[in-house]
Amino acid sequence: MSTMTGESTLTRFTDVQVYAHGLLALSILLLWVTGLPITFHDPFAWLMTIVGYDNVVLVHVAAGAVLILTSVFYLVYGLLGMVGGVTTLSNILPGLGDIREAIEHMKYLAGRRGQPASGKYTFLQKAEVWIIVAETTVMIATGVILYAGTLNGASPAPAFLITRDIHAIVAVTMLVGVTFHLFMTHAKEFPLDRSMFTGNVTLGRACDEWEGWVETSVGYFDVSCSEETHTTALTTSVIVGMILFGVVWTGIILEYVLSPVPTGGLSVAQDVAPNAMPGGVLGTIYAIGLNIAMLVVFAAIVALAYGFYDRWTVAE
Repeated sequence: MSTMTGESTLTRFTDVQVYAHGLLALSILLLWVTGLPITFHDPFAWLMTIVGYDNVVLVHVAAGAVLILTSVFYLVYGLLGMVGGVTTLSNILPGLGDIREAIEHMKYLAGRRGQPASGKYTFLQKAEVWIIVAETTVMIATGVILYAGTLNGASPAPAFLITRDIHAIVAVTMLVGVTFHLFMTHAKEFPLDRSMFTGNVTLGRACDEWEGWVETSVGYFDVSCSEETHTTALTTSVIVGMILFGVVWTGIILEYVLSPVPTGGLSVAQDVAPNAMPGGVLGTIYAIGLNIAMLVVFAAIVALAYGFYDRWTVAE
C-alpha cells in the first residue's frame, strides 16, 4: 500500500463537471453584469456609455441562452449518471444526516466542539446547491417570459409586471447568495480555491473539510485529521452578505415594486423599469452599494478566467 501524505490529491470533480460549472458560472455572472445596468440605469450609466445599450442587451440574452443550455445538459448528465450508478446527484441529495450535521455545526460555531465530519458535501454546501438550482429555475422561466413579452411591443399587463418583479428580486437575491458562496469558498483557500478548476483537492484539505468523504473514498490513510477550532469566517461572511443584500435588495424594491406603472411599448430596459431610485444622500449610498456589487461580479469573472488559465497552463 502506498503511503499517502497531506499533499496527496483526491479527484473531487470530473472534467465534465469542471467545464459545466465554469459555463454556468460565466453565464450567470454575465447576466448580472448586464442585468444590473438594465435594472438600475443611473448608477450604471458609465457602463451603458462604454458598452452601449444594444450590446448590453445582446450579451444578456446570449448569456441567458447559454445558461439554459448548460442547465439542461447538467440535468441530463446527472440523471444519466444516476442510472449508470454514478453518485453525482446522490451526493447532493439532502437527508436526515444533514440535519444532524447542521446541529453539530451550530455547536462548532459556538466553540463547543471541533468541526463535524462531513460527506463529499457539507449540509451548507448542499443547501447552497439546491437554493441556486431553485433560483436559476425561476430566473430562466421568468426571463423567457419577459423576453417573449418584449417582442410584441404591447403595453405591459399586470402579469408581466409581476413576472418582472419576481425575476429581478430572485436575481439579486441569488447575487447575494453567490457572493456568500464565493467568500466561503475562497476565504479558506485565499486568494483562489483551485479545486473547481483542477478537479482535485489535497488529502490534507479534504481530511479537514470532508472527513467522512475521505474515509469512504480512501479508507485507511496515515494522515491525521486535525481538530479545527471555531472560526469567524462564516460569521463575517454572513454580516458582509447581509449588508450587501440590504443595499441591493432594497434598491430592487424601490426600482421595481414601488416604481410607476410603465406605459407604451416595451423594451428590455427603460420602458419596463422606469427610474424610481431616490436622490440625495440615500441615492448616493445605493449607487455606491450597487457598484460594489458590480465589482464583486467583475472580480468573480477575473477569478474564473484566471482559474481556467491556471488549469490550462500551470496545473496541466
